[in-house]
Amino acid sequence: MRVFVIAAVVVALIVLVGIAWLAASGPTEAEAERIAVVLRETAPAGEPAAYAHCASCHLHDGSGRPDGAIPRLNGQRRSVLQHKLYRLRAGTLRIPVMDPFARALDPAEVEEIADYLAQLPETSSSKPHLSEEEQVAGAALYGEHCASCHGANGEGHDGLFASRLCGQYRGYLERRLEEAAAQVRGDADAVMQGVVAQVPEEALDPIVRWLAHGNGCAAP
Repeated sequence: MRVFVIAAVVVALIVLVGIAWLAASGPTEAEAERIAVVLRETAPAGEPAAYAHCASCHLHDGSGRPDGAIPRLNGQRRSVLQHKLYRLRAGTLRIPVMDPFARALDPAEVEEIADYLAQLPETSSSKPHLSEEEQVAGAALYGEHCASCHGANGEGHDGLFASRLCGQYRGYLERRLEEAAAQVRGDADAVMQGVVAQVPEEALDPIVRWLAHGNGCAAP
């Protein structure tokens, strides 16, 4: 038992260091300028007033940060966004940085934000280069371990509240897998944790790179 506790502490420390590195690494110069431009812009037509709290991190166009510190939400499934916001609002899911904002939302505002983000187009960003062989291998591994919940192309699943992963930032996907494995993120349920535990370590990077590359992304 003592060995297990020590191992768990070590894994948690590794994850925390990884998160700190992501936050410190920051976007590239070009990406930082794009983010600065978006933040200087006034809210575009159609943006819900309640989304102003979200835009300070996720930006007006829902693109987040390409280094993975903040995920892209543009084009995410409406059901997934609703589900997460309602859970944060109710306190059944805890993400400290988001808790105060989500709890201030009323149901109508949750619906407005979910509708807005789901219809936003995905913004372009640098994606990992994959050879044809790497694309085939990544797709096969993804199909074996992830497709039953997240869809054949990473498009997500409304009934399971499974997120759209296709085209998501590589750094974010890597961090979320590490957090699920270490059980330090409250919205990674037992099923997700069990699946991640069964995926060979050497398969994780090809899966993440294939998803981040976005080949075969379909509209949600």
